[in-house]
Amino acid sequence: MSTPLPPRLRAMIISYDPTQPDALTISDFCKAQKISRSIFYRIRARAEFEAASALHPRSRAPRQPARRYGPEVVNELVRIRKQLKADGWDYGPKTIHYEATIQEAFPGGQVPSVATIGRLLAAVGQVDRNPRKRPKSSYLPFARSTAMALWQLDAFEFRTGDGKVQTVYQLLDDATRFDVGSWAYQRHENSHDAHNVLQWAIEQYGAPRELLSDNSKAFNQLRSGTIGAVEIFLASKGTMPITGMPGRPTTQGKNERSHQTLQRFLKANRPQNLSALRQLIQRYREHYNQRRPHQALHQSTPEMAWQILKHTPATEPLHLSVLQAKAAHYLQLFVIN
Repeated sequence: MSTPLPPRLRAMIISYDPTQPDALTISDFCKAQKISRSIFYRIRARAEFEAASALHPRSRAPRQPARRYGPEVVNELVRIRKQLKADGWDYGPKTIHYEATIQEAFPGGQVPSVATIGRLLAAVGQVDRNPRKRPKSSYLPFARSTAMALWQLDAFEFRTGDGKVQTVYQLLDDATRFDVGSWAYQRHENSHDAHNVLQWAIEQYGAPRELLSDNSKAFNQLRSGTIGAVEIFLASKGTMPITGMPGRPTTQGKNERSHQTLQRFLKANRPQNLSALRQLIQRYREHYNQRRPHQALHQSTPEMAWQILKHTPATEPLHLSVLQAKAAHYLQLFVIN
């Protein structure tokens, strides 16, 4: 923002008469005062219509002052934030804005913008201090452009109130983030339960073209030079099983991030056993798919993206020779290295 000219210089510009003997030219006058010709003519034009008012800069205050929100609006925003936090959901300004807009009535009839919500909550101390994070611009985005082109499968362990460690499998569509079949089992991560998760999801939605997982033997054994039961099942449905590079967990970044969302939800609701855990996962999937806005989807829900985007599912079974060739290739690389 430039510094306004002082009244003394403005007065010199207004009173300057280039027709006087020995007067500087307008260009020389502007150079001597270190101003541009456009500023010179602008102030002269103001003086013609506004007289002495031209000695002072115009107010930079907006013509339509920012709307002021009363305590009832702030209280409602705080209430929404606390409810989201207690329920285990994201509670940032964007999520609060979404929840406020879908209410039947909001105090004053107008929901503040996302930026204003952040400012209002900060003013009353309703913000969390986050450590400095790596900028999003430094990441290379990885996403399919159509639904069913790629699913991502991963799992994590969760201890229920009865002290038992359960395994939660998360299965997401890459392009839409749609949760196609997350579920929980009592046993540690294994191919039998992974097969059940995939079978149920494929029966509901069809088979994707590819399935991305990490290199867990429960999901994919191709990099170890063998073919597992999960890969055989996927091939029979026309799905190519693929994995991320070893030591590169960011390849499965969408699933890793979704783990945080689901874990926060589960910890907030504290399931006591496997049955309660499964009920919560079912409730989570409904809310996550149908109501929770997703920043990566420009605040659309996964279900909206799932319905709008084109679907490109698997079309025909894969011959086992394709998987055998991949397994042999990985085995050869392992022997060479």
